[in-house]
Amino acid sequence: MYLAARQLNETWSSRAGSGPEGISLPLERMESIVKTHKTALLFGLILLAGIALVMEAAAPASVRVGGASLRANGQVAHGFQYTGSCPVDLKFGWGLIATEPTTAAYSFTRSDGGHPPSGSVDLPAGRSKPVYLDWHLGANNAKYANYRGWVQLNVESPNQVSQKISFTLHCGG
Repeated sequence: MYLAARQLNETWSSRAGSGPEGISLPLERMESIVKTHKTALLFGLILLAGIALVMEAAAPASVRVGGASLRANGQVAHGFQYTGSCPVDLKFGWGLIATEPTTAAYSFTRSDGGHPPSGSVDLPAGRSKPVYLDWHLGANNAKYANYRGWVQLNVESPNQVSQKISFTLHCGG
C-alpha cells in the first residue's frame, strides 16, 4: 500500500509542475486515500456477488413440454393413428421439463368433453419426466371407422403451457 500511495503522489506531483501551486499530498494522506478506494472496491465486488446470488435464487422455475406420444393397446401408434379392433386402450404421454426443481400442476381436456382427473408431478431440473393419460375408446361401428379426436395437457403452474395430441382411430372388426 505504501508503494501505491507513493506512486500516486509522484504522478500527481509530476502533473502539477505546470500549474502555479502544484499538487502534493502528504504520504499518510495518500495511503489513506488508496486504502479507502481498495475498501470501496472490495465492498462493491462483494455487493455485486450477493446481488447475483439473490437474483439466481429468485429466478422462478418454468416448465415446458418436451415431447408427446401415443400408444394403442401397448403399441406405439405411429403418426398418432390406430387401425384395428375397438374398443382400444389409448395411452397419451407428454414429457415435462423444468428449468429448476419444482412441482407442476396439470389438467387434461378431451375432444369428447370428458374431464379426466387433474394431477401434479415433482420435476427435477433439466430432465424430462413423463405424464400420462389413459382413455378406453371406440367401438366396431360406423362412428369410429374414421374417428378424429384430441387430448390436451394443460400445465397450470408454475407457468401455463399446453400441448394437444390429435389422433385418428380406424376401428374395424
